[in-house]
Amino acid sequence: MSVRIGAPNKRQVMSYEEFAIMNFLKGSPDDYVARREIARKALKRTVFEENPHWADAPLASLVDQGLVEQNESGHYKMTKYEG
Repeated sequence: MSVRIGAPNKRQVMSYEEFAIMNFLKGSPDDYVARREIARKALKRTVFEENPHWADAPLASLVDQGLVEQNESGHYKMTKYEG
């Protein structure tokens, strides 16, 4: 499943996993969150139990798109856009 977004980048379609991560990060837009916590809480816990690394690729994609930023500790938060 893909969702169309209005992001300021080339890509206009977001995967279900990327969308779930963005929705999760919206809950704390100013806080950095660990990859493991995102993987546990953005989708059903059973997804995390079956594959604890499911969020790695979607997070990397979101960082590449400029929608999510990563700090020096490897934690993530939504990128703020001025506009």
